Amino acid sequence: MLDIQDDLERVSAERNGQVTRNIQEAKNRRLVALGWAGGLGEFNQAIQSLRTASYIVIASTSGCRNHELANVMIGAHHSTEDDEGTVYHWLRSTSEKTDAGIHDWMIPESTVSAVRLMERWAAPYQAMIADEITRRHSINPTDPQITEAHKHRHALFLGVSATKNNLVRTLSGSTWNKNLKAFARSCGLSWNLASHQFRRKFANYAAHSQFGDLRYLREHFAHWSMDMTLGYAMDQEWGQHLDIELFEDIQFELEDIKSGVVSGWLGTSSLGGGYGRSIKQWQRDPKNLAIFKSHASMVKSIAESTSIRSNGHSWCTADDDGCVGNTMERTRCGGCDSSVIGVQHAGVYQGLFNNLKGLLDCKDIGEGGRQRVLRDLDRCRNVLEQLEFEPETADE
Repeated sequence: MLDIQDDLERVSAERNGQVTRNIQEAKNRRLVALGWAGGLGEFNQAIQSLRTASYIVIASTSGCRNHELANVMIGAHHSTEDDEGTVYHWLRSTSEKTDAGIHDWMIPESTVSAVRLMERWAAPYQAMIADEITRRHSINPTDPQITEAHKHRHALFLGVSATKNNLVRTLSGSTWNKNLKAFARSCGLSWNLASHQFRRKFANYAAHSQFGDLRYLREHFAHWSMDMTLGYAMDQEWGQHLDIELFEDIQFELEDIKSGVVSGWLGTSSLGGGYGRSIKQWQRDPKNLAIFKSHASMVKSIAESTSIRSNGHSWCTADDDGCVGNTMERTRCGGCDSSVIGVQHAGVYQGLFNNLKGLLDCKDIGEGGRQRVLRDLDRCRNVLEQLEFEPETADE
């Protein structure tokens, strides 16, 4: 699409000075020649949708506010590398929310791609601003609008403003909200999408990543210390201006999620895993419960003092995620002193149990393989029994 856009810009340049209708007709002919059958109006709409899609990607994966995205300029991306060779990508912008000014946000490679796309997307609009500056300067070098135009000269999220005499300017928040709602409708969604939703969602996803739900965030935020030390992968300039408010938002979401998980542990449902059984045993002693002035204070205390993350088949409360039970040998969690397994995990263990039973019919796994299968069957059976399920009949 951007190749086509560049081609259409050349068409305009070749017909500079002709009437608008002739230029549009020439562009439509060129679109047909390039295989675009929808006409110029549809192509222009697709180009605007490309801008909105890029905005959604960048907003969803950076945690930037709308005005911070408006302040993203050419050259906003930079990368650093730590001592282990891990590359971190950063997006730089200016925040008007606090006095800090410049901020750096960690971003994934997909966001880098969206930023690169927008740098190319915005080039024709930036050229229009450059032409405006040249024109104003030739008429009146002291025109205050020259300074205003310079503010937008290198911005990425640009558009033609009908309310400002069709000048090219950075899109406003209200315009973005209209665009986002229209984009959602074009995707067949009823979501009342708005620019303010992305930062909160990002914080929520980042908090969930502490539980292993998102692989990208789990990798990148594994180095984020929630006590705000954050001293890794920095050079002399980039990565030093972090958005502390975003970290606080993530911390709030994380605390809320952890409290919800612990509240479920202290309910009436059975728990498996070594730590899960310990919780239930501890909970049965009235003296332990009397320590806390309320159920809410008990939940809060345990949530704050316990490291919790999800590996998909249990909650792991170990201080690190180095155990093979999180990856290679997941049935090990059933007997681990750091695991908590809830009824929501029962389907995972029942599925494993059923599949393992099928492996016993394999004649080529050898005695060692058979013993491994029998061991893992026992582990799954024990977990299901701890959760008060009958593994032998649950699939009937």
